[in-house]
Amino acid sequence: MASGVVNPQPEGVQAPYLPRGGLWLLRAAAILLPMAALVASGFSNKATVEETARARVQRVAEMLHEHALRAFDAQELTLAAIEHRMQGVAWQDVPQDANLYGFLRALDSVNLNSGGIALIAPGGLLVMSSQQPFGAPPRDVAHRDYVAAQREGSAIPETVFVGQVVRAVASGTPVFPVVRARPRPDGLSDGGAILASLWPGNFVSFYLSILESPQDAVTLFRLDGAVLAAVPTPAEPVGAALPRSAGDMLRALRRGPVEVLHGPSPFDGVPRMTALRRLIRHDVGIAYGLSQQALTRDWLRRMVSPLVGALLSMAVLLAAIWQAERSMRSRSLAEARARTAERQATLGLLAGGLAHDFGNITQSVGAAARLLQRYAEDTDRVRQVADHLLRHATRATALSRRLLDTTRRTNPEMLEGAEAVDISASLRELSELLDATLGSGIRVRCEVPAGLRSAPGLDRAEMETALINLAANARDAMPQGGEVRITAHRLQIPPRPAGAPSLAPGRYLRITVRDAGMGMTPEALARLGEPFFTTKPPGRGTGLGLAMVAAFLRRANGALLADSTPGRGTAVHLILPAS
Repeated sequence: MASGVVNPQPEGVQAPYLPRGGLWLLRAAAILLPMAALVASGFSNKATVEETARARVQRVAEMLHEHALRAFDAQELTLAAIEHRMQGVAWQDVPQDANLYGFLRALDSVNLNSGGIALIAPGGLLVMSSQQPFGAPPRDVAHRDYVAAQREGSAIPETVFVGQVVRAVASGTPVFPVVRARPRPDGLSDGGAILASLWPGNFVSFYLSILESPQDAVTLFRLDGAVLAAVPTPAEPVGAALPRSAGDMLRALRRGPVEVLHGPSPFDGVPRMTALRRLIRHDVGIAYGLSQQALTRDWLRRMVSPLVGALLSMAVLLAAIWQAERSMRSRSLAEARARTAERQATLGLLAGGLAHDFGNITQSVGAAARLLQRYAEDTDRVRQVADHLLRHATRATALSRRLLDTTRRTNPEMLEGAEAVDISASLRELSELLDATLGSGIRVRCEVPAGLRSAPGLDRAEMETALINLAANARDAMPQGGEVRITAHRLQIPPRPAGAPSLAPGRYLRITVRDAGMGMTPEALARLGEPFFTTKPPGRGTGLGLAMVAAFLRRANGALLADSTPGRGTAVHLILPAS
């Protein structure tokens, strides 16, 4: 004997519909998931851009530090060479020393960054300059800060003094001096100074050549806030100074290295990523600020691909959901049409049998009417005929009611909160209807204990339609006639019934429709409930009857089982949740 089962949700078979809330959830997920991925990519790319930019500004700041340090080191060598050359030369002899003048001119010509070399006698008189003709009259520069720093008799510091930007005496162009005090034989300052100046314009030209965007900024400054060279260039470079808001940054730079600053620049308030360095052995700092606009542009360039990917993902997912929704709607419509066709076929089956039964009732009513006419004066006979008519009218009413109950279409929304179905009464009434309608030679026997009730919400009309389909199949399997037996009993899980491992533990009812017909082969039984599969000859079946039964059981959280032996009949079992 072969057996088979149709699980509540067979593998590979999709649910016939998806709740509207589920579709909205899928649509929301199709938008939110790519957006979440885009946001995550945005944060990741932002961190990458900032990390890359941080390394870049530090690298550029280090390069600017080396550039400035080489310029200052070159000036220190120049100052050391002049100091060595002036040994033994008194200040009063300097203006007449043509060889010394030629030496200054030669040093000035080989130093491309030099803005001129000058000698400042004690008291603040400029007595010789490589930028002025030999023998030019002395010029008073006592008001310059680098002169005030060289007090006679003071200790000479190890580092040179860097003056603020001034206009050169000879050319009037902005320069900033690098100054060393001239020592006396005792090693203290004699009040005079040796000066080698630098052109801020040379630094500006170099800074412009290495900027990554026009919005970037470079500043060379003293630690007291005086600006020596900058890009963007100040409108008036002489006396330019950092804003007072830069005070904390300057104090921190005096104490030691400063981390990269991210936010409004302490130099101009513009949002930048700024790296700072202090020149070794000098009270001078260099800063490089990368524009926030450049960082934003870099981040936006990186976000183009994730943005396009997110939009494409949303489009593909929404299109797939739309296509799936169309397919599900088409499938739902097809199943609705199939159910309607099955109901119409069931109605036709019932109508055929009922026509015969109602014909018999009509003949009986006609015969009773003739008897009433013949024995109208016989009261006892009239009463007897009236009782006969009442019995036939009651039988016709019962048949009509059962037919309407069986073929009535139930609205699924009406089932919510519905009471349990009295399975025992329903099966007995349906058996009487089937016994009258399946045709001559077919007898229906019902063996059902009292008190069997389904779980709340079962669609009685669909259940009876499923049983009528099974009864019709049983009739077709017995062309010579026979008995269709309907039984029912309670079932408890666990233990689980053999062949139905997918049912959840609980109380169930097993309704069995058994025939003594031709039976089914194991191959046919394995395809039980498959849409459009039938063992009937062409034109005798659609293959949708058992598929509709299986669909009803899936909706009812039940299962369809069967066992059959070729030549010995088939038993089909409906497993339904019980109350």
